[in-house]
Amino acid sequence: MSKEREIQQRLILLEQLREQAEALQRRLVEIELFKSELERTIESLEFFEKSEEKTEALMNLGGGVFAYVDIVEKKKFLVDVGSGIVIEKELREAIDFLNKKKENMEKTRAEIEEAIRSIASRMESLQREIAELSKEAEK
Repeated sequence: MSKEREIQQRLILLEQLREQAEALQRRLVEIELFKSELERTIESLEFFEKSEEKTEALMNLGGGVFAYVDIVEKKKFLVDVGSGIVIEKELREAIDFLNKKKENMEKTRAEIEEAIRSIASRMESLQREIAELSKEAEK
């Protein structure tokens, strides 16, 4: 196989790895946004847990419209457990469920970061191979 062909194959692989790394980076951003949302929700639920009287809150109706609502029942909440399934949970159960979800997001984030490091290492190796092949092709 010619040096030019070997270089071309490695360049194609390098581009594929770059695309994979970018996709993983986008996934990291999504995870961080979702984790932030979970943290805000947990904070809100913990606020409800501490308050003893009815609480006024803003409810998002969609389309940028909000309504003031009085939250009288703060012991049970409807929680999306996945696949569009919503179940009623006690306040502490809801907080625990969201904390577990957050832990899973953190594990996933760590796995993705490790995959990105692995791809970066492979890319560096390919770049060295390409440089070496280019030197050999010039001879």
